[in-house]
Amino acid sequence: MSNANMHELAARLARGDESAFAELYDACADRLHHWLAVRLGSRDAATDVLQSAFLRAVKSRRRFRKVQNPVAYLFQIARNEAARVAARDRRCNQQTVQGDALFALAAEGDAASDDAEAVAAALARLESDDRELVELKVYAGLTFREIAEVTGRPQGTVATRYRRALESLRGWLTKQFR
Repeated sequence: MSNANMHELAARLARGDESAFAELYDACADRLHHWLAVRLGSRDAATDVLQSAFLRAVKSRRRFRKVQNPVAYLFQIARNEAARVAARDRRCNQQTVQGDALFALAAEGDAASDDAEAVAAALARLESDDRELVELKVYAGLTFREIAEVTGRPQGTVATRYRRALESLRGWLTKQFR
């Protein structure tokens, strides 16, 4: 979607145009749900957070007036909602994203279970900030610019940290498969 289209969509969202919210949903709900499922380790929790994020976006629709990229902004809302859920779950002594849950999500498709397990283990070795960047890029399919908007980091920093995280993953996985 071009910048002009993004600005138009943001203006329509700010006015409360229902078709604009449907357009935003169609543009990113699948990617957002997949990323949330990986992040939270549960498809059900991802569905709940996705719904909460859209409700929050509708309730605070006037904020879209200041938004450059509605998709990135929605990811930011969902990221905050996911953090609230994770904090609540920790308070209830429930575990958040675990290797088994990440493994199950990574194993979708034709990936062999050993490969998926190795990827889950490699991701778990990353610092949480770097893991988040990789998840946003790989599982959510966001651009570096969108990730920068979601995380509040400079785009160059996002790209550099992502590249370093991939190098770290590659190094660890290479050792595992020798």
